[in-house]
Amino acid sequence: MIEHAPAVLDVRDVRKTYAGDVEAVRGVSLSVARGRLLVLAGASGCGKTSLLKMINRLEETSGGSILFGGEDIDGMDPVALRRRIGWVMQGDGLFPHMSVRRNVGLIPQLAGQDPARVELRVREMLELVRLDPDEFGERLPAELSGGQRQRVGFARALAGEPELVLMDEPFSALDPITRDGLQQDFRALQAELGFAAVMVTHDMAEALIMAHEVAVMREGQLVQRGTPRELMASPVDDYVTGLLETPRRQVQAIAELGR
Repeated sequence: MIEHAPAVLDVRDVRKTYAGDVEAVRGVSLSVARGRLLVLAGASGCGKTSLLKMINRLEETSGGSILFGGEDIDGMDPVALRRRIGWVMQGDGLFPHMSVRRNVGLIPQLAGQDPARVELRVREMLELVRLDPDEFGERLPAELSGGQRQRVGFARALAGEPELVLMDEPFSALDPITRDGLQQDFRALQAELGFAAVMVTHDMAEALIMAHEVAVMREGQLVQRGTPRELMASPVDDYVTGLLETPRRQVQAIAELGR
């Protein structure tokens, strides 16, 4: 598919080999443009989380290159790189001893912004994720519901004004109603702010609902990439067809209820 905007992220023939010659990622190439959400999907152990971690240098590549904003990340300071990339992980990843205000303000503070600007940014981000700063700012993560914690996680990830947001199973621990609401809110936030995003999920229905494009991985390789409509219409093999079976069955069951 031809991108209509410059790639924020460009992954070129990336490989990852662990001890014992275990090939977790084998020659993956993909790109993500501004305002686009690419979902990495596939069975457990297919290499999607390893790829996500290499993008912000939580792990180093064994080969190939990754460009962020046109610059090879190998030449960047890893800490400085991570401050430019939003990160949302499974279970929110908030610092439990810090208030909501301190969690959200951490990246702007580390970037050297003055306290008044940090406070303004915290308020902006909390309001953006529909949490009242005056009500929630001084609460600890343990005093929040799961959905509220994940909203704070998104606020923290966006506080540094990143061009790219990486998400590792961000909705998996939530109940279905909260999960659906946050999925919709995330897409609205992306449409408003225009950042690129890469999300890992094992839930193909979630991938089809949220993604602009889905990259299906198997045994470290990229086996198909396309829009949700393209995948549903033309899966390339039995593996992709099998991943699509559950959402197809769910859609069929719901349709039959309305007959």
